[in-house]
Amino acid sequence: MSDLVRTLLAQHAETTRLLGVDFLPLGRPSPSVIPEPEPVGSSTVRDVAPRASAAVEPKAPPRLATAASVSVRACHEHLSDPQAKLDAVRDRYLADAPHQHFVTSFTNVVFGEGDPRARLMFVGEAPGETEDQTGRPFVGRAGQLLDKMIVAMGFSREQVYICNVLKTRPPNNATPTSEEARLCAPYLIEQIRIVSPEVIVTLGLPATHLLLETAAPMRELRGRWWSFPPGREGDGSGFIGASIMADPDLPTIPVMPTYHPAYLLRSYTEENRRKVWSDLKQVMDRLRAGSPA
Repeated sequence: MSDLVRTLLAQHAETTRLLGVDFLPLGRPSPSVIPEPEPVGSSTVRDVAPRASAAVEPKAPPRLATAASVSVRACHEHLSDPQAKLDAVRDRYLADAPHQHFVTSFTNVVFGEGDPRARLMFVGEAPGETEDQTGRPFVGRAGQLLDKMIVAMGFSREQVYICNVLKTRPPNNATPTSEEARLCAPYLIEQIRIVSPEVIVTLGLPATHLLLETAAPMRELRGRWWSFPPGREGDGSGFIGASIMADPDLPTIPVMPTYHPAYLLRSYTEENRRKVWSDLKQVMDRLRAGSPA
């Protein structure tokens, strides 16, 4: 067994301990095939050309994301079943293909999955390589850690709803830009509207910046409660815009920002892991307080 494998296994066990999980799931890969860490994304990374078969040349983007949101909402208003509504929004996304307005390289659209009536929603930034291959969110190394976080909170993956801001993989796993997030925001907002969770956990800065309409660093955002929408008096200058903020049918939902699991894997310190667990415990306390007696 190599030193790298021993290190990864030790880190895996320590994370399990810190998150309060006292068992290991079955069916884990052999240590000999543990993958290398996923590439670290950056909003400035655009130097790796997408595959020719999947590359999409950017087109001029629509001027207002708010107008798109009105149109997206109309696609499901006649439906009553939450899953049918989510399916309608996914179909509308496929028809609109907002990713045509920015450079992307993907195999599958990764829309979201989980309980359409979930009390808890996790919002990440974009699909990675494994997610792109499977069409499912958070199933790579970061997803395995998220699964442990969910179990440690007392839920199963099937009991929560998981999605990303972007529905297609950026080239080289690059961090989504604010413009890319803005173009995909209407579809995420409809996912939030339909699921109407009691709490949203934003994983990483792109999701947090989008939903809270802020550019503050994570150290100033995590560990405390925020709300989505962040202000009903929005002037339209943020990512989302005034017309959505003023929508009376959009529920006000508590938001807890925390570090993305991929960041936790890269910056593998006990301090960071304790911070994440502290954030998750606040979410657990809030959900517990909202549960019927």
